[in-house]
Amino acid sequence: MSQNKKNELKGVTALTILGKALKSTFLRMWFVFILMVLTAFAAMSLELAPPLLLKNIIDNYLNTGVLSGIWIAAAFYLAAALGTSILGFGQVFINNYIGQNILLELRLFMAEHLNKLPMSYYSRTPVGETMSRLTSDVETVNTIFSSTSGTSMGLGNLLTDVVKIIGILVAMYFISPVLSLITLAAVPVIYITSDYFRKGIYKTQLDVRRSVGRINTFLQETFSGMKVVKAYGKESYYEESFQKPLASNLIAVNGAAVYDSYFPCVMMVIRAITIAVVVWFGAKTGLAGSLGISIGSLAAMTDLITRLFSPLDALTLEFQTLQQALAGLKRIVELLMEKPEEKGEVQHISGIRKAALGVPAVTVKGLGFSYQPGKPVLRDISLSVMPGKRIAIVGRTGAGKTTLMSLIAGLYPPEAGSISIMGYDPFKVDPADRRKLLGVVPQNVYLFEGTVRENITLRDDSIPIEAVERAAKTVGLHDYIASLEKGYDTLLGVEGTKPSFGQSQLLSLARAIVSDPAILLLDEPTSGVDAVTEANIFQAFRKVSQNRTIITISHRLSGIIDADEVHIMAGGHIVQSGAPEKLAGESGWYSVYRQLENLGWKMD
Repeated sequence: MSQNKKNELKGVTALTILGKALKSTFLRMWFVFILMVLTAFAAMSLELAPPLLLKNIIDNYLNTGVLSGIWIAAAFYLAAALGTSILGFGQVFINNYIGQNILLELRLFMAEHLNKLPMSYYSRTPVGETMSRLTSDVETVNTIFSSTSGTSMGLGNLLTDVVKIIGILVAMYFISPVLSLITLAAVPVIYITSDYFRKGIYKTQLDVRRSVGRINTFLQETFSGMKVVKAYGKESYYEESFQKPLASNLIAVNGAAVYDSYFPCVMMVIRAITIAVVVWFGAKTGLAGSLGISIGSLAAMTDLITRLFSPLDALTLEFQTLQQALAGLKRIVELLMEKPEEKGEVQHISGIRKAALGVPAVTVKGLGFSYQPGKPVLRDISLSVMPGKRIAIVGRTGAGKTTLMSLIAGLYPPEAGSISIMGYDPFKVDPADRRKLLGVVPQNVYLFEGTVRENITLRDDSIPIEAVERAAKTVGLHDYIASLEKGYDTLLGVEGTKPSFGQSQLLSLARAIVSDPAILLLDEPTSGVDAVTEANIFQAFRKVSQNRTIITISHRLSGIIDADEVHIMAGGHIVQSGAPEKLAGESGWYSVYRQLENLGWKMD
């Protein structure tokens, strides 16, 4: 498929996604959309009222010298101006209300789609890239629908501006067709001038944002490494280096300021010239001329010209902003075009079946897998784990241990071979049921912003507090939690308590066993901890391993927890298997690893 065809399909998809969000929002709040249309026509009517009232005041009162009743006309003029301000407030509120609801729909589409994407997407895509699409790109699309500071952009404002322009041109035509055509001659000049300035402003604003990004990057790197900077006395060097991004930012800001300063001045000149030409033609013919226009009509025309420039200028700005918004929408569409994970028929677990006597709890046959085509990570892996056994998988970094664990956990589908856990395919098991089958303790523990209880249950309300407390007691964490101010309701994270690394590991273990799974998968459970903490974690693991099947991976033999059987991996293969006592008496990988560790070598 050609690149143009791909871009065309992306454009169609973008409109489809946008239409879907609009449709969903309209069905929920159609009455607000109707109110938006009504306010657009009301705004147009109030915009025309002051010039027409001014015409009436001049022609029927000031020009004739009859001043009785002029205060009533003046009061209507004031009321129209006040009504325009009140209606403007209502429009901003309605536009932002609709816009935020549409953005909510977009984010819901994206969140729903992200839940369906395979782990391979998260493996190859930086977190910041996904976050950028969910935040800044969506905020860019926001300019299509919502009024933002300093602009009149917004779905309702766009409609209002178009209605205003049409209404003003119609009013001008009824006052004087000739003068309205003279005014229309200025429209191309307005567009060309505005487009030139908008492009320049957009370019300089991009430079400003890039310079701000360089400043933020410099500050982040400097403050993150402040201990090193202080230790080596390099404060003055980094202070001098900071001048470069600051100077770059100043140049960019000054460039943007030049455009921002010139643009309103040039537009005012074009507006003044247009008004002057209209007044000159109108005044030259006078009341008896061929135009037949009165002084009041001429005053109304000048007022209408002034009011015409505001929506014309806004439309030019909105067109440029629309291009930026569509660029953000295209990035959103690129995310939504990522192929969802296809699991086929989902398997539900009503209750964990007991394995038949002599039947393995975990069976891996001829397993093959690769993250990139042509670069296999696992090759023809086969093993079986009997119920209640403790299995250790050992190998150096890059041997494929974590990949094997991820496949057993059901995070990826096998490319070749099969995996069976208690009779289920882990990849096809309903994610909501997987915790009943498997408990996973990853190498890198992640604590979420929330309470201790929420971190253990992962916000699964079906898990009772009794099960949470039982899991915490099993791993030896209950006393620590009870000592906290709010116990299991204590907040963890940036705004709350920060457990130690060892306590976090134990909490992760409690999270894995809270649903009482039949199988536990442990990924480097004692990596990076001291001897005392390691002993405590080992004790907790031994306690929870009763009546459970345990599979542990480690890059060192000392990380093995009472294994009944050890499998040595190298280059994506299992190169040696057997009981630790048997392997210790044989020549091969296990004995080499043991000798190297005894000599103090780190098997990383």
